[in-house]
Amino acid sequence: MKLFSKIAALGKREVAGIFIPCLLISFGLWYITKLSYTYTATIPMVVRIEGQRIKVSCKAEATGYRLFAHRYILRKAIDLKLSDVDALPSVVGKDSYVIDPFTLQNIISRHNSDLRVISVAEIPEIVVKKE
Repeated sequence: MKLFSKIAALGKREVAGIFIPCLLISFGLWYITKLSYTYTATIPMVVRIEGQRIKVSCKAEATGYRLFAHRYILRKAIDLKLSDVDALPSVVGKDSYVIDPFTLQNIISRHNSDLRVISVAEIPEIVVKKE
């Protein structure tokens, strides 16, 4: 509570009328500057294979702007057919398939050329019903 009362007292001074907006502007500029650096982060990507939606965690490298955009703004799913990926029949189920991670990594890289996809995490098996 003492901290809040000190902040309130600071706000009553004339200097605080200039200081607080300048502090906020400097923080914003610092944050924008930091986004121009290159970072490595884990980004969830949504892939639809034959209508089945799977979420794949990708380790990607890009500028902070690009990583921020892909994580929060550019969240479009990548639509694929089973023939577009290297898929092997699973031993678990009759209509289950295991997707090759390297193939999926290359496809995600092609669809997101502004990211350098380093690796993809474990991909769940997909079930495709034959008609």
